[in-house]
Amino acid sequence: MNAVFGIILIAATAVLAFAAPERILPVAMEGVGDSVTFSLKLFGIYAVWLSVLKILEKGGLDKKIGKLLNPVTSRLFRGESEEALNFVNLNLGANLLGMGGAATPMGIRAVETMRHKRNSILLVVINSTSIQLIPTTILSLRAGLGATTDIMAASLIVNALTTACGILLVKLLVR
Repeated sequence: MNAVFGIILIAATAVLAFAAPERILPVAMEGVGDSVTFSLKLFGIYAVWLSVLKILEKGGLDKKIGKLLNPVTSRLFRGESEEALNFVNLNLGANLLGMGGAATPMGIRAVETMRHKRNSILLVVINSTSIQLIPTTILSLRAGLGATTDIMAASLIVNALTTACGILLVKLLVR
């Protein structure tokens, strides 16, 4: 991978040296300025969302959602210990609230305590389909660009469909 980036760096340097740098540099600097501005907007939006989600986490909402998920997860992840199911519930509860950072350690612990490889694969697939009630990353990106939140319904539908397809494929293909 270092070789690839080295080649890209050498090629970019050659282009700058031989192809009218007086036209390339202003455009590059404008791009840098735009990216810094966009990053600062995202930083502010993420700070707000993560604060709200931390308040929800401190209030125990992620654990309450985990308890609500137990009837579903105990059927999906058959044969797993109560400890593994608790980690799965916390992982999925945090993901549903858009707290991916809080969900990751619980997902890792769930996979470590699982008895069946198929269930580990199923958890990874469910997490990969990005099931969430509050798509904080997408909302933050759109807000940073001045867009509205008119994607919520579509996001929920797509999340549900991709998660259902992922679960079905794991049940059919993984033995």
